[in-house]
This record gives sequence, C-alpha cells and structure tokens, in this order.
Amino acid sequence: MQKPCQQCGATFQITPEDLELYQKFEIEPQPLCFECDQKQRLCFRNEHALYTRKCDATGETIISIYAPDNPYKVYKSDYWYSDKWDPLEYGQEFNFQRPFFEQLKELQLKVPRLALNNINPENSDYCNSCIGNKNCYLVFGGDYNEDCMYGTLCMKNRSSLDLDILSNENELCYMLSDTVNCYGCQFAFNSSNSNNCYFISDCTGCSECILSNNLKNKSYYIFNKPYSKEEYFKKKAELLNGSWQQQQENYRQFLELLKRRTVNFANNISAENCTGDYIKNSQNCHNCYDVTGSQDGNNVILGYVTKDCLNSCLLGHKCELCYNIVSGVGIYNTRFSFFIVDSSNIDYCNFVENCQDLFACVGLKQKKYCILNKQYSKEEYVVLRAKIIEHMEKTGEWAKFLPKDLSCFGYNETTAQDYYPLTKEQALKEGFQWRDEENKHIQPQTYNMPDQIKDVPDSISSEIFVCQASTAWGSGCGKNFKIIPQELKFYRQMNIPLPHQCPNCRHIFRMSLRNPRKLWERHCAKCGTTIQTSYSPERPETVYCKKCYLKEIY
Repeated sequence: MQKPCQQCGATFQITPEDLELYQKFEIEPQPLCFECDQKQRLCFRNEHALYTRKCDATGETIISIYAPDNPYKVYKSDYWYSDKWDPLEYGQEFNFQRPFFEQLKELQLKVPRLALNNINPENSDYCNSCIGNKNCYLVFGGDYNEDCMYGTLCMKNRSSLDLDILSNENELCYMLSDTVNCYGCQFAFNSSNSNNCYFISDCTGCSECILSNNLKNKSYYIFNKPYSKEEYFKKKAELLNGSWQQQQENYRQFLELLKRRTVNFANNISAENCTGDYIKNSQNCHNCYDVTGSQDGNNVILGYVTKDCLNSCLLGHKCELCYNIVSGVGIYNTRFSFFIVDSSNIDYCNFVENCQDLFACVGLKQKKYCILNKQYSKEEYVVLRAKIIEHMEKTGEWAKFLPKDLSCFGYNETTAQDYYPLTKEQALKEGFQWRDEENKHIQPQTYNMPDQIKDVPDSISSEIFVCQASTAWGSGCGKNFKIIPQELKFYRQMNIPLPHQCPNCRHIFRMSLRNPRKLWERHCAKCGTTIQTSYSPERPETVYCKKCYLKEIY
C-alpha cells in the first residue's frame, strides 16, 4: 500500500507486516513516512542539553534538562520521588467541549517534572537517562559505566572517553562507535574483541592494528598490510606520537580508507527475516535499527528485547505490544506516550512508573484507573475512557502521536536533531519548536593549545577554549568548552592530544560515520543479488550481500 506523507509529501509504503501490527492495536495506518514519524517522537527526548536552574520545590540549584526559562515545574530527583507531593492533586475533569490535546497540555504545565532521569548515580551528577553510572561525566542514555566521560547510549564501559551508540564493555578506549569488548583502542568503529588498535573499522579479534578495516584475528597491520613486530612498533611511534597535527592526518587518511572499503550490506547478526541495520538475535523485524533480542517489530529505532512493537524508538528491556512510544522500559500494551517505566495499558501518558490502566496522565507512580491525573473506579474508568476516545475520533485526534507543541524542548535540544539534523528555518517550517541560545559564553583566553600532550601544563584545566574548525573533522560550533582534570589525566595516560572541538561536535562527527536510518534497494556488487541496505546508491563503498562479503573478506 502506497501513501503520501502528510508532512513532507513523499510517497511511502505500508507493508503487509505493518498492517498486521496495526490490526493488533486496532487502529488505522497513519499518514506519516518513517522519517517524519520518528522526528515527531524524538523531539520529546532531551538527552544531553543540560542547564542550571532552581528546584521549584526546594529552591536549591540543580542540574536539569529543562532550561531556567522553561514554563514547566521541575523538582530535583529525591524530592520528585518522595511522598512530599501528590500528582493526583493536579487532576482535572475531562471537558467534552474542548479538544483533548489542549487539556493534556494544561496538565503537563501543572504537574512537576523530574529534573534528570539519572537513577542510582555515584559521583555522576551530570548524566541523564542513565542507570548505575559511577564517576561519570556527561554520559547520556548509558548505563553501568565507570570512570567514563562524553558517552551516548553506551553500556558497561570503564575508563573511556567519547563513546557512542552500542559501544559496550570497553576499557581504556577513546573515540568509539558500535564497538564491543575492546581494550586500549582509539578511533575504533564497528569493531569487537580487539586491543591496542587505532583508526580501524569492521575489525574482529585484532591487536596492534592501525588504519585498517575488515580484518579478523590479525596483528601488526597498518593500512591493511602486515608488518614485522619490530617494523610495526617503529611505524606506530611515528603515527601515534601524541601530536594533534598527526592525529588529524591519521583521521583524514582513515576517512579516505573508509571510502575505498568493501562493506556488508547490513550489520545484522542472527537476524531472521529482518530488514534494517544493526539488528542482532531477532526475528521478523522490518525497517528496524539498533535492535537486539526482539521479534515482530516494524519501524523501530533502538529496541532491546521487544515484541510486537510498531513505530517506536528507544525501547528498553522487555517492551511488548507498544505503538508510537519514545523512551519506555518494561512496558506492555502502551501507546502514544513517552518516558513510561514498568507499566501496562497506558495511553497518552508521560513520566509514569509502575502504573496500570492510565489515560492522559503525567507524573504518576504506582497508580491505576486514572484519567488526566484524576482517580476513578475501574468501572468509571472504562466508561469514561471509551467516551473520550469517541470524542477524539470526532475531533480527529485519536491514534495520533502527541502534537509537536506538547514537547518540553526545542528541536535542537533533542535526540531528533542527532538523528535527523535540521536548521532553525527547516525545523520551524516543519512545525517544531526551537530554542535560541543566548550569547552568554565567557570570552575565552588567548591560549594556544599545545600540539603535543606532553607539553600540556596542569593549568590547562582552568582555561576556556573555543570549539574550532579542523581539516579532518569539519567546522566547529564556536562554543566554549573546558578540559576537566579527570579528562586531562586520561589524555596523558593514553598519549592523546587535547581535542580542539567540544564534546557535542565530537559526538556529531562520530554519528556522521554511521549510515542513515533509511533503506535503499541495490544489487550486490559481486553476484547481483537484490539487497536492501542503508548504503545509498551514490556512496563510494563497494557493497556486497552477506554471502559474498563473508567469502571475500573472511
């Protein structure tokens, strides 16, 4: 079935697998293409824009994902979870003379919000959407890391910096993305079980390799060519001498190497009847990305152990029968909602935990049979819920995700900007909000950052630098940033030159090495088999089907 997207006008396909899942949710397919649909959900999730503001309950200065001028009430974590306030006090009657979303927005503005989603942190105050981090700084969506900084959606890493999506169980590493169980690696991408490797991609079980890709169980390789152990370490000393200029030249050559490589059409492992990218140990998942241990899912970005999920993103452990969800963990039969934890039978809610049978509620914990934060009996709830849905069908609001103006953030504060970057003009044209940043940056001191890490003094931690352009990494954002003492210690230990870009720009550079969450129909360059791949036809890489790739590379 072909449909025009209501937002961008592009024609998109609704597959038989999509229709089967829509039937489970008893709703009709919505007129939004995958990209426009995901943008609208992702604009509700702010991972890494942090602000200093006052707690509206205690007056204390706190760190929050809500800017000081944000109109929402914000409580610090221990107060929000305490019994010192009751979210049911903000309950309101449903008014059948008014649109549904208008009433839900009123409730959102009244009910206090959690400053940060940072559960059980230890010396890790500047983290968000995290669980169990220890001695971490600016880690977002990453759990159980220790002594890590500047990470996004990374898990169980130790003593590492600049880690991105699906980088798990690494130690003493720097600049990673999609990298698992590596030690002492720098600038490593889509690689696993390797140690002391630098500027590598698509490598497995390797040690002491530099500027190489598609290697398996190799040692002492540079530019994919073997060296003797003595020759290798002599060359390594030249390439990794702690100089910023040399690092940039290495990175430039690495980017050229990526263009010339042969690639597998998809980074899927044990994916039965699946389409998409980075799918592992899953079945019947179509147009899915970064999905693990899941089955019967369509149009999902990042899901871990999910079942029967459609048009959703950032689903944590054990989510089942979910539609139009962003940020959920342990949920069942949940729709049109965001930030839902360990709950079931939820519609049009946000920030609820351990709840059942809620409709249009905000900030509830351990409640059931509530509508607009007002408590009802089970019988009253069932009758009123049905009437509200009938009302929403008449107003054209039913089965649609929350309108963009119900997001608490500007598009440029959210995960949407990471996955689908827009300019301010583009975002406003598409109906998103935008946060204009005030020019309050401190004027940086005129300090020339040393080329060699060995020449950096301790006093560097008191300096302020401007995120600047780089020939290898592209233009900087011009914002100010600092090198904190813990970070400087790591650079010295690993002989890494100081970065000239801020953490956010470094994150953007790493994300640019990942393919877009979009599929194109192509043919294997070796055997001609039709494939669906995230490598667009104009890309320079040679793209093989899985069978030809394994035969050619391994």
